[in-house]
Amino acid sequence: MSAYGRDPKRRADRWQRAQLYEQSGGRCQRCGVELGSDYQAAHLIAWSNGGPTTLANLQAWCPRCNLGLGNRNVKTFDDELVLRPWQAEALPVIAEQIFRHGTATLHAAPGAGKTIVSAALFRVLYDAGLVERMVVVVPSTALVRQWRSQLAQLRIHLDPHPTEGAIEDDGLVGVIATYQSLPTYAGVHATRMRQRATLLVFDEIHHVADDASWGRAVRRMVGDVASGDIHTAAVLNMTGTLFRSDPRRRISTVRYRRHIVDGNPKLQAVTDWSVPTRELIGSDLRAPDLYRYGGHAEFLHIANRNSISHKQIADLDERERVGVLPQVFSSPEWIDGFAAEAVRMLTEQREALDHPEHLKLLFVAPTVVAARHAARALDKATGTDFARLVVYDEPDALNTLRIARDEPRSCGIVTVRMVTEGFDCPQIATIAYATNIVAPLFVAQMMARAMRLTPTERNTGNHLPAKILIPDHPALRDVFTDTIRDATPPADETQADGRGATDEVTRSDRYDLVGLDNPQLNGVDVLDQNIAVSTEELADAGALCEELRIPTSYAPRLAIGIRLRRKAAATNGGTSRRM
Repeated sequence: MSAYGRDPKRRADRWQRAQLYEQSGGRCQRCGVELGSDYQAAHLIAWSNGGPTTLANLQAWCPRCNLGLGNRNVKTFDDELVLRPWQAEALPVIAEQIFRHGTATLHAAPGAGKTIVSAALFRVLYDAGLVERMVVVVPSTALVRQWRSQLAQLRIHLDPHPTEGAIEDDGLVGVIATYQSLPTYAGVHATRMRQRATLLVFDEIHHVADDASWGRAVRRMVGDVASGDIHTAAVLNMTGTLFRSDPRRRISTVRYRRHIVDGNPKLQAVTDWSVPTRELIGSDLRAPDLYRYGGHAEFLHIANRNSISHKQIADLDERERVGVLPQVFSSPEWIDGFAAEAVRMLTEQREALDHPEHLKLLFVAPTVVAARHAARALDKATGTDFARLVVYDEPDALNTLRIARDEPRSCGIVTVRMVTEGFDCPQIATIAYATNIVAPLFVAQMMARAMRLTPTERNTGNHLPAKILIPDHPALRDVFTDTIRDATPPADETQADGRGATDEVTRSDRYDLVGLDNPQLNGVDVLDQNIAVSTEELADAGALCEELRIPTSYAPRLAIGIRLRRKAAATNGGTSRRM
């Protein structure tokens, strides 16, 4: 058995086999012979050596090649866990804090790779004989599957369905649980951790304060760092969002500093290692370009039926934004144009790659009704079965999401709020954000969906920009801009993230949309450069891209280069004339 457990699933399932056959083009990926019905799913790292039964560790081979390999590995274990620079710097600091205090808190931008740090920490502690097992606690059941898959790829095999919520089967080195399960099974977890030294990892730790019973369960399981009473071997708190706590909702595994905010006492979480978004752009994350899409709205003031207003959506005041924009985003004119523009942007992304990647689009709709319309609009714009609808009232929505993430073709994932923190799909290179939600936490999580790098981008150093299409309104523009600068204030854990919004709000009690004219692209903000590019500059740069055979995905950045060169030339010319 491997050092970190063994995958309880030994054989590929029918869906995995179908995906492997399609990816291989029907030929053995070892010798190239045409595959028959008896083709086999070969483990690149042998199952008996801890290799997982995941698509990333499987290939379609003919029986002769697979049986001839036996239990040998095609790739080495050294290929699995290569730390990025920030992870290599963070790991010893986190480990030192755990040795000193029993707990440590890691803050890293969504998509930065916190899971890798937790895996590396477990290996260090396990190999040193300081822990025997690992427990990961996550905010949702959807993340259980994702964590299990990611850790399995690193030969760390945890039980996603533990007995009594806390006891792993033989051959596994720990469990994955949800925060919702803790109040029921906190005592079993505590007993198990007394029996075997455990690294306890809290994913998105700020969620502990979402429910008072969760906080009490964590204190019962682990103890309280403030009193120095931590009764497990090690605790790693992880978050993608700096957060504050009301003193009455303090999380017992987190260290705090006391602050006064607007006259109220607050506890600011203390991080032992923090890596902000802006430091990772260009190395670990894609640089985001914010495409602004506008239109001219005509709407009626319901209180005064004779009062009709005509405004660009960028000019709507706060009450109009809340009342009118959700209706704009649900209108057929908006959805059709927004979807077509998003497809155009994704096409540019796909053309920018000189290597095969099945890039995907994420379309965030304001309501389920709008999401269904958007799915039809995406299919119409592409002329294919392109959209994958992932909304709460669709049967088996989470399975649809998983299939959309893994399928070896480009597609558009259409949702309302089901794709937020923890969803890991680096192939999402374009986001169409057609919603009115401006909560910083929700925006940050959504933005992160397009900023992850694919393995090919990371290996080649050829990074795409993250294309994000938003409605052209200052409130939305500002929150996206602040997110990339890490300029938003630390959030209270209970701050709305958009998940609690009403699903079917298409009409305001103050305003009624009459019509929408001329929806179109109004410009691009290159966020990491803090520079806005006009549509005229974008068109000129796009034409030059085509002339020079440069991918048009990079047109906004080329436009900035053209502008800076012209400015420099004008400055130098003026200097020469003065001389």
